[in-house]
Amino acid sequence: MNSPNQHRSTISLIAFTTFFPLVIVPGAPFWKPGLIFDTELAQALEMFQLFPKVLVLLLIGLLGMLSLREIQWRKPFVLLLSVHLLLVLVSSLNARDDLSYALLGPQRRLDGLLYHLGLVLFGIFAYQMLLKLPNLRITLMAALFVGGTIQAVLALLQRLQLDPIGPLVKWSMYSSPVGSLSHPGMLAGLLLPTILLGIWLTIEQSRKEYRWLTLLGLFLSALALGATANRAALIALIVGVVGLSLIHRTWRTLLISAFAVMSVFCVQFVVPNPQGFTREYTATNTLESRFQIWALAYQSLSKIPGAPLIGGGSDAFRLSLLRDPPIADLLELTKTELAWPQDAQVANATVVMPPQEQLRSRYIHVEFERFGGQANIKRDYPITLDKAHNLLLDRLLAFGGLSAMLWVVLYLFPVWKSWRNRNLAWLWIMIALMVYYLAWFPVVGTEPLHLLLVAMGWASISSANSSSIRSAPS
Repeated sequence: MNSPNQHRSTISLIAFTTFFPLVIVPGAPFWKPGLIFDTELAQALEMFQLFPKVLVLLLIGLLGMLSLREIQWRKPFVLLLSVHLLLVLVSSLNARDDLSYALLGPQRRLDGLLYHLGLVLFGIFAYQMLLKLPNLRITLMAALFVGGTIQAVLALLQRLQLDPIGPLVKWSMYSSPVGSLSHPGMLAGLLLPTILLGIWLTIEQSRKEYRWLTLLGLFLSALALGATANRAALIALIVGVVGLSLIHRTWRTLLISAFAVMSVFCVQFVVPNPQGFTREYTATNTLESRFQIWALAYQSLSKIPGAPLIGGGSDAFRLSLLRDPPIADLLELTKTELAWPQDAQVANATVVMPPQEQLRSRYIHVEFERFGGQANIKRDYPITLDKAHNLLLDRLLAFGGLSAMLWVVLYLFPVWKSWRNRNLAWLWIMIALMVYYLAWFPVVGTEPLHLLLVAMGWASISSANSSSIRSAPS
């Protein structure tokens, strides 16, 4: 029989899983600067969206760990997360950065030491609960699906210019579908597992009325993913549904998977787009910029003390670019991302740091001979690139090579252990997430929920192993 303490822990875990993306502070109506620039928007992002999520994550992690009567520290999942936290600490000390940045993390991200402490504590807490209560996995799957569907509804409202989130956190409506996560790519990272969970829950659901509800949530989530036009998430979704269909091998799985993928492309016919937000899946500039960013990340490794054994902290990539800026490469990346006119000709480019300002205030001052048909044009471009847009490269730069390998093991080991188990076909969600992370990076708003899925996977293979041992003949 469950104790009252265990019951409270279960309820808090379910509530966190459902509502964590919605954690915001509606502070914009109470703080209205005279003029709103990028600096004010960055501050609003940190104060009203990111920092509240970090605090809630840290709180649920601490309280969850305190609620556990017994912790199985020798479990591989727990050991891997503990090693990750140690690597974060060592790399943060290696960053040669201000203590506030080491603790809180870089601007607009806040994925510093405090965040990773909360992430690890939460991961261990969730894993221990799943080991004690194996049936909790289905409930948490449903909670993740509900939370993702809520984000999908918010995103579709934003596409229709009915945004309830933007005025609360940034003084105006969002011009793109982001839910409460501030960026379409981040929203796509949540909708991806939501859709795959929706497929699995629909397959496993025996009650017809619930099956229609999950199909509705699946349809809305697929529409919202289509609205983000995120190519990495679309490719990852296709990989996920193919793997799920091959392992589960039923016509129902195949048909529902096909329905989900087709729904992604239906958004332009089903939901109006008055704001005109659109991206082409066939556009090449995003992929070209990714290759340039990865090349810059590889160059930055040589500028981090101790790399690749240890990293340079959460902001290692940006700090390396600021301390020794590769001007030509940064300008080439800027040209690709901002689509400079074809006649753009650079006469001179210099790195400038305003007097009495900190290192992160550096920017590139560019003088153009010609730019868009005009002569003698001057532009300033801040050096803000801080993520390699690849999970492995970002972990390598921030926390070292061991960290990169550690996260590969965390995501892929459960899939390898259950390769032919039809009952664990849902673990292909982790393969899909790894594909998504090949062109994206972990963020505060979605990574804890991804880690929860990973914890479910590790707990599932542990339970499967225990069951096989108990059922083995003596």
